[in-house]
Amino acid sequence: MSQLDNITTPNELLEILQKNIENKTVVIENLRYAIYLRKSTDDPEKQVRSIEDQLSECLKVANDNKVIVLKEDIIEERESAKEASIRPKFRKLLDRIIAGELDGIISWHPNRLSRNMRESGEIIDLLDKHIIRDLKFASHTFINDASGKMLLGIVFVMAKQYSDQLSIDVKRGNTASIEAGYYINKSKHGYQKDNLQRLQPDGNNFTLMKEAFQMRLRGDTLKSIAHFLNSSGYTRKNSMKGKVVSTKFSEQTLNKIFKDPVYTGILKYGDNVVNLIELHEFMPIITVPEFLSINKYDNYDQAFKGKRSRKNPVDKVADFMDGKVFCASCNVLTQANINKGKTKHYYNFKCTTQTCERYGKSTRGKIIEQFAYEFLAKKPFTSQKAYSSYKQEIVRLQTQGLSDLNSQINSAKRKLGMDSEDMAKTKLNIAKEDDLAVLTIRKEEFARLEQEIFKTQTLINELLSKKENVSKAPLSFKEFTEVMNSLPDRLKKVQSTTELNSIVSKIFSNFTVSSKEVYKYKLNPPFDGLEETKISHGAG
Repeated sequence: MSQLDNITTPNELLEILQKNIENKTVVIENLRYAIYLRKSTDDPEKQVRSIEDQLSECLKVANDNKVIVLKEDIIEERESAKEASIRPKFRKLLDRIIAGELDGIISWHPNRLSRNMRESGEIIDLLDKHIIRDLKFASHTFINDASGKMLLGIVFVMAKQYSDQLSIDVKRGNTASIEAGYYINKSKHGYQKDNLQRLQPDGNNFTLMKEAFQMRLRGDTLKSIAHFLNSSGYTRKNSMKGKVVSTKFSEQTLNKIFKDPVYTGILKYGDNVVNLIELHEFMPIITVPEFLSINKYDNYDQAFKGKRSRKNPVDKVADFMDGKVFCASCNVLTQANINKGKTKHYYNFKCTTQTCERYGKSTRGKIIEQFAYEFLAKKPFTSQKAYSSYKQEIVRLQTQGLSDLNSQINSAKRKLGMDSEDMAKTKLNIAKEDDLAVLTIRKEEFARLEQEIFKTQTLINELLSKKENVSKAPLSFKEFTEVMNSLPDRLKKVQSTTELNSIVSKIFSNFTVSSKEVYKYKLNPPFDGLEETKISHGAG
């Protein structure tokens, strides 16, 4: 006999349905949460809890609610939340929730999640659509109902207002300090800050820095001036720790010092420019004409312009193996350049590490091109063993790719379903609406949803097309051999560095070069597991 056979009256049916709805209450122990921790390194709000404190309190929240958070789901980010779309880890967290991998977030306070209206609105929208199933905070009580979401929205607005006002107040305070002649940053070389935060001569350091400017005025090199200062016992006092530490000057540091107009008495801080000599008894190290002479300036405007590139306009970054060629002497990435000749362009890789013995020296791109050609001409990838490894790797990549694509397709389909449902409701509301102002809003929302549905459907079609391509069978042994055998000839026939890079970068991960040869190389997968003939040094 069925339990429903005794149900005869509307009230009995009502009671059963109410119990059924009550039983749908989410059991949080069954949800998977992530802990999100954030402390911006450039945030002036010093009172915000440290990452360690936030984590401790969030773990207590999880423990009190009998929730287990996996180690990989504890997310730490040190970016500001004042602007949208600048926190990659937060974006990835929301994407995982939308994909169904996570259900809720535990955080110290709502302002850790957002201080801008765009992401605040997105969080509340995901709550409305039951994509985010729950939020928990160590210092804010959130209940996932209409009142709870309204209160959360108010907290987000307050966080946004506080952030904006704080930025305005800090900027206003900095401007007032600069205009009064106070220096709010670390002391300039040769000066120290007095009790009023004004720059005053720093004893022997002032004398040494004055001599450095005179040396530069006489035409001494940055290298010789750096040697003079480093051998003269130049020291500075750490204002925070009170320790006296020696200072080592580099050519780059001196270059910045000699371009700084503060040594003439003109302080430039952001958009503020003031004359310190007029504001207090500031003692300049050099005169304005001397400053302009050192920097080859013709007028005062040039002296106050920001950093300018001194790069030869003929040189530009090449598109062949850029960021993939290392210097054999210092093992640091070289700079890829294209030099303009009389009839054609030549590309090279120059060492820019000043401490390296090969500093300023280049390796011609032709050496790497020739190495790649001779390497492939030896046919290191055409054996049956290489083919078996290739096929195994392709199958692995296909499996991984199909899994990722299926996840993206399912996520897009869920979004399509929700948007379609919202669009149907909006269409129904339009038919019932009499108020012209509200009707206009409804129609705008309908058009937005229509556009979203089109974009999502287009995305689904693209993903399905990719899935079809990924599912294609690997090359046969004959096809694989033909492709590998044709690579050397293809290299010889390419007409641009872009085409050349397309072939070489698919096979080679990077090169380490000396002046005239490829010292060593690294292959990309699956080629790193296919190589039969090993070439260790040289281009031939």
